[in-house]
Amino acid sequence: QCDITAVSVDIACTPEALQRDLGAKGCNAISDDAIVQACKDAAFDFGEITDLHYQFDKSYMDGGAILNDGRADEAVAAESRVRKALKTVGSASVVNWPEYEALADYVGPDQTPYMSNFNLTDGSCDLSTVMCCFIDHKDHRKEVVDNSEVCTHDLRDSRRSNHINRGWAEFDNNANTYCTGFTFSPEDLDGTNRFKGNSLLDLSFRNTVENGLVKNIPGAPMCACIEQMPVVDRADCRTTKVTNEALTYSVIDGELEVETITASVAFEDCPTKDLNEHAKSTYSIDLSDHLVGKGNCKPSKDQIHNEKYWVPTQIKNNYVDIPEDKWELVAGKGTTWWPVKQNTEDDMTILDKYDAVFREKLGTPPFVVRRYCESCAETHRDIYYKRLTPLPEASELNFIDLFLNNWFNTVGNTFHVDF
Repeated sequence: QCDITAVSVDIACTPEALQRDLGAKGCNAISDDAIVQACKDAAFDFGEITDLHYQFDKSYMDGGAILNDGRADEAVAAESRVRKALKTVGSASVVNWPEYEALADYVGPDQTPYMSNFNLTDGSCDLSTVMCCFIDHKDHRKEVVDNSEVCTHDLRDSRRSNHINRGWAEFDNNANTYCTGFTFSPEDLDGTNRFKGNSLLDLSFRNTVENGLVKNIPGAPMCACIEQMPVVDRADCRTTKVTNEALTYSVIDGELEVETITASVAFEDCPTKDLNEHAKSTYSIDLSDHLVGKGNCKPSKDQIHNEKYWVPTQIKNNYVDIPEDKWELVAGKGTTWWPVKQNTEDDMTILDKYDAVFREKLGTPPFVVRRYCESCAETHRDIYYKRLTPLPEASELNFIDLFLNNWFNTVGNTFHVDF
């Protein structure tokens, strides 16, 4: 057992670096797991950026909360807290990946309570890539710089954000959309992995409070691991550079405590300025299923149609414009309802009144009645009725009822005999 008090060293907070320093001081009983936990405990929790609560941060990442929806004066306190975090811990220390005690009761005992948008344990973040897509600007006099075309989105991929279990969306004539992202190394001890919480702070909150970018693509989160985001043609890229790492630690009664972690953290655009190219060239991570390239939205739509067993068909228009200079509208019902001037005796029923006006308009045979029924089968949707024989008396057959409600063969109305 050894005791060390407040030693400051210029090393990264990793098991390899700390074991080397501890060994040089005669402390060899500290496990790698204990070092990982001590480093995590010394880092800044992501939830402390806004210092509100899990629901606020979750809502923000999904495109809501005051930072997205509120007036400028309402968002002042939250924005002030974010700006402070950006200037201090965001650029000078380690920010943990988003996990919240409030979620502990909703995950298994061996699982980390990550925000669902950034869950590293359920397979929804295996590509080690986060993307944010913004569609609006806080200043309504300004427009979002359009850098992406949105293609499709399988709604199930982000069901914990949109609350829809199954379904999909496809997009045409997109409004301005700005997508940007970052990729971190799959290796836990790599700097881009250890400082990925800082990268998320830069990608999300910085874009909102400093660049005014807000709101999500409908049906999708605003920010999430790329597996939960819509398919787009491309996205810009950010990267994080970490230098001058240092820490202060103590060992008391064999227990390691990392007291502070410092570093110089800088954020910048990737050299390629393209997220897919950067992920592929730097980490051999292929994002082409999610970033399909310019002009490739149609194949993406064809693919999701195939996955959903959906065959697009031409929508038939059941509604037509009947030229008034050739036809006089006599009566109608439903979407084609048309009033009839009731200039007959008041003691007649409404159908009798309609029938009297109808007969007056028809006159004597031969004449043609066009009966158009948008809800009927295609074979009976548009029928031309040419009367050959005189009309039966009104007491025998109500013709307006026949045309509007009860189309059937009866005495005086037989196909190829009377019409």
